[in-house]
Amino acid sequence: MSSTKSTFGTLDIIIFGATLVVSASIGIFFAVKDRRKKNVENYFYGSRKMSPIPVGCSIAVTFISAITVIGFPSETYLFGLVTIWYCFTLVIPTFIACVYYIPLVHRLRLNTIYEYLGLRFHPAVQKMTSALEIVNVLIYMGVIVYLPALALSAVTPISIAWSIIVTSVICTMYTTVGGLKAVVWTDAFQALIMLIGSLSVLIQALIMVGGFGNVWAALERSGRNNIFVFDLNPTIRTTFWTIMVGFSLTQTLSACVNQSICQRYLSCRSTKHARIAAFAALVPKITITFISILCGCVLYAFFEGCDPIKSGKIAKSDQMMPYLALEAFKNLPGMSGFFVAAAYSGTLSSVSSGINAAGSLLLEDFVMPCKPHMTHFRQLLIGKITAMFLGCLVTAIAFFASLSSQTIVSIVFSTRGAIGGPMLGVFTLGVFVPWCNTKGAFVGLLGGITCSLWIALGGLINGKAPESLRKLPTSTANCTSVPDLLYATTSYNSTNYLSTTYNVWNNVTAEHMDTVEETYNPIQAMSFMYYTATGFLLTVVVGILVSACTGFNDPKKSDPKLFVAIVDNPLLPESVVRFFRFGVPSLNDDLTEEKTEFQPVEMSLSRSRNSSTSSQDYWTKKESPPLVANDM
Repeated sequence: MSSTKSTFGTLDIIIFGATLVVSASIGIFFAVKDRRKKNVENYFYGSRKMSPIPVGCSIAVTFISAITVIGFPSETYLFGLVTIWYCFTLVIPTFIACVYYIPLVHRLRLNTIYEYLGLRFHPAVQKMTSALEIVNVLIYMGVIVYLPALALSAVTPISIAWSIIVTSVICTMYTTVGGLKAVVWTDAFQALIMLIGSLSVLIQALIMVGGFGNVWAALERSGRNNIFVFDLNPTIRTTFWTIMVGFSLTQTLSACVNQSICQRYLSCRSTKHARIAAFAALVPKITITFISILCGCVLYAFFEGCDPIKSGKIAKSDQMMPYLALEAFKNLPGMSGFFVAAAYSGTLSSVSSGINAAGSLLLEDFVMPCKPHMTHFRQLLIGKITAMFLGCLVTAIAFFASLSSQTIVSIVFSTRGAIGGPMLGVFTLGVFVPWCNTKGAFVGLLGGITCSLWIALGGLINGKAPESLRKLPTSTANCTSVPDLLYATTSYNSTNYLSTTYNVWNNVTAEHMDTVEETYNPIQAMSFMYYTATGFLLTVVVGILVSACTGFNDPKKSDPKLFVAIVDNPLLPESVVRFFRFGVPSLNDDLTEEKTEFQPVEMSLSRSRNSSTSSQDYWTKKESPPLVANDM
């Protein structure tokens, strides 16, 4: 291993360090440029005047970070070309966001996406979902900080601990001093680094294995050409259905009701600009995802006869791509450093976005309702202190993630799915189901989260049946030497996911497997890809049933600004459009009457930050809430 690390030379370190310096410099630049704009509107939303193209790049790299650059190639290496379907899951969620959610958040001029739930249902629902999102974001950021740290430790003398600390400090620094503008423009720079770094490894490795023809032949020999395998078994880890159904809903969650993304929609001047940003994000998202999956194919062809884990060259599958970069760029100094910079760029972009979003949630949903008349200076100060505090929490979670024996992708998708699915469900109830009441939304959310966490935690702690992984075979037949000693590796069927086991893959006895299988709960054995879908469906079904038992809201008395019709096209007959409003008045119906009736909501929604008020003032100052906003 020491010889491996020594190939990461001085030029690699210089290039890698330069990308970190540029990222930090962008934050300092915007801190100096906007030093006179001491308000949270500029700090969290870029004064709502951001250009859509850099915002689109920022949206793209927020959730296709090091998970994509390092994690997806490993997934393809282990489970085959079925991962190509990830590219197709990025399109439909973007259309849903553009048609339904972007017009909604711009019409209401929200400061956080969860503020909508406070207006539609009750502040308790808003606070609960906001708190869950903060937890969700912190877990996600902690894991993706660990991922490039793991990669760097495989190719440089820098330890995982120091890598985690460096990443967290740089992210926290430029996010704290520069705000959203620094995050967006740094993301645009980092998107370019990610694209060039991944593409460089792909081209060089492809040349070394003799072209894509040889890659395809290797995939055929090993059974990795499994694109069109449509296994309906819900316990299988990675299939067409788990990706197209499960992961598509996860992407819908990110594109529609995620604070980091909605913050970027709101940073644009108008609905039109926000839609441009959303579609502009598709180009780098699909491109980088596709390149990463192709890298996984070349990765297998390169190591077809000498698996780097079984041969003891690396410890975990998530280290494969950095190791490939070292092997491919042995005679090209500096290029290995460029690829590691690409992985780090992905992490820096996601973590900075997460810190900025979580900071805005804490300020807007928890601090401002208690101190609505706080001065601009104090709001900004609290926002920056919160960012530093969140950076410390991310560091701690990253150290915890380093103890996990599960793959990075499994951990992230499990936690995001278990928490995110029910939140997508409660937004669906609010936006599209006008007869759902507050009791239904609250009970549905609690029920969905409880069941989802029970399934997710049970799956992580108790493990999954080895046959459900469908992990494809690897070989050491062409290795010059394979160590006789046990080597540290990731155990996918460990009964305790927090312990790193030492295990030789081929020595798992049939008797042991039979014993373990008996302990598996059939529900908890489902693929982690389905956690979002499960939580979503449970929340919607329970929410509607509880609303029916406690008394549906009357859609005719609903505020039309809080709803979006599933079908609302002026080319369709008016009777069809009215049917899909489910009884909710049109924004154009009885305009004068509606202005009078819903004036309090409009005032709270279109408020200016200069008024130093929050939407929660509406709930505390009025004797009764909007007609269906609160029926608890």
